[in-house]
Amino acid sequence: MAQPFPFRIATRPMLGALIAALLAGCATQQPGKTSELTLLSINDFHGNIQPAKPTPLMPRLPDPATGEVKPQPAGGVAYLATALAQLKAKNPDALVVAGGDLIGASPLISNLLRDEPTLAALSEFGISASALGNHELDAGLPELLRQARGECGPNGCLWPGYKGPGFPYLGANVLDANTGKPLLPTHVIQQAGRLKVAVAGVATKDTPSVIVARAIQGIRFADEADTLNALVPQLKAAGAEVLVAVMHEGGVQAQGASANDPSYACPTLTGRVQDIAKRLDPAYAVIIGGHTHQAYTCKINGRLVVQAGSYGGWITETHLKLDADGRVLDAQAVNHPVLQSVYAPNPALAELVARAAAMTEAARNKPVATLPSGATRHAKEPNGDAPLGNLIADSQLAFARKQGPADVAFMNLGGIRSDLVVERGKPTTMSDLLAIQPFGNDIIALTLNGQQLWDILQRQLPKAGAAPRMLQPSSTLRYHWRAGADGKPELGEILLDGQPLNRTREYRVIVNNFLSEGGDEGGGFKHGRDRAVLGTDIDALVDWLRSNPQALEQAAPGRIVRE
Repeated sequence: MAQPFPFRIATRPMLGALIAALLAGCATQQPGKTSELTLLSINDFHGNIQPAKPTPLMPRLPDPATGEVKPQPAGGVAYLATALAQLKAKNPDALVVAGGDLIGASPLISNLLRDEPTLAALSEFGISASALGNHELDAGLPELLRQARGECGPNGCLWPGYKGPGFPYLGANVLDANTGKPLLPTHVIQQAGRLKVAVAGVATKDTPSVIVARAIQGIRFADEADTLNALVPQLKAAGAEVLVAVMHEGGVQAQGASANDPSYACPTLTGRVQDIAKRLDPAYAVIIGGHTHQAYTCKINGRLVVQAGSYGGWITETHLKLDADGRVLDAQAVNHPVLQSVYAPNPALAELVARAAAMTEAARNKPVATLPSGATRHAKEPNGDAPLGNLIADSQLAFARKQGPADVAFMNLGGIRSDLVVERGKPTTMSDLLAIQPFGNDIIALTLNGQQLWDILQRQLPKAGAAPRMLQPSSTLRYHWRAGADGKPELGEILLDGQPLNRTREYRVIVNNFLSEGGDEGGGFKHGRDRAVLGTDIDALVDWLRSNPQALEQAAPGRIVRE
């Protein structure tokens, strides 16, 4: 007789297989579990453990007293620590990451102590990893690695009890020029709640054009997107469920654009971040950037691309909702301004800042000159000269002429890190000037012919859609330029000491060592002959301001004219 219920006579192994099959069938019918990941990020801190004054890139918000929209005092490690702690309290499993340039080009309070107080303060933030910034290489990779390991230099540590930042710098595309192997960690894998998260990091491939050549000898910088894409199989093989890209590269928005676009459309966003994002493997859930000092929350091809301004003035909070396979179901981000009027300073880090201030007070507060007014590094017309750039170029030409013949000097905009801010009746100090020029660059005299000078000026003219990087000239040079019929910029009349530029004559040219080695848009300077080191840029500026009461008046813009 046939059995009415055949499964009753199934063997034990068969029964187990049937039950497993039934359970599997039920599982496929249930919706997959979702997970959430919170990321907190900063970038371009540049050793600003205590910004004394609001800067143009700090949050522009209504003043509580007047309602006027203007930069608000923000940032500083003590306030940043409190803001981070409050955000982490709401999201205990959040990961903290950084987009690079946490040190370098720093104010004197950190610079004089080799940025050790900054790294010591950042060690309290619980940062999982940071992308390598170009300014982290200002003193060379060996020096950065020493600092990252928490080791003291040959003459000891300048900061008492220095133990390092407690996080790695990532540079998957920072390669040994001979072997092609990475010189830094490529990624870290962190646990965030029940999620295994891979954070992969890259430096900007343009590092060679924004740093002195001697600091990166033997290093090659590969394409960011290609490098990150090649890492995907390795990260997945390691069990990473979510991939996060941190990079020291970013975009630029039009002036006045919001730090938080509710639509994430960011219609004015330009820069290399666009190309990188479009070529980056979809496996990366989010791109956290830096380098351009901008605050934005955007989506490119549906993927979040964020940046947190600079100097600790913002924290980006990113929320990702993911399905069981790690695909992003929803992505949101907001930039929180770290206003000093809103957050109470962390007591321990406030004490750290006070100690650093005391250790550097004598050098920082040394008076230089009492000036009638300040000077801005920003030109009224973005494709021209600015008072502060002119002032610096004039100072270097005057300094050089005390030592020999010199015809013209140039200053690069990227080397001017702050405006010259003057309080009426109070002397400008060394701290004020070193905030403007923090690199300690040498001044180099070199010889070029007129044709080489013409080529340099032509090359640095702004291309359509590109951010202006105009070389700031000394008072001896004046020229016109225009956008040609095909959109390419063209040089017009060039006058040097009131005479037309002679393309066959040799000229003695003064630049800093960054430009002399081919940095920025000044690649032609590396062809200069008969080189001589004359002194430092800060010595020239100090000497010029002390000896020339009309220095600021003489630096009025108008040396570069767009027709």
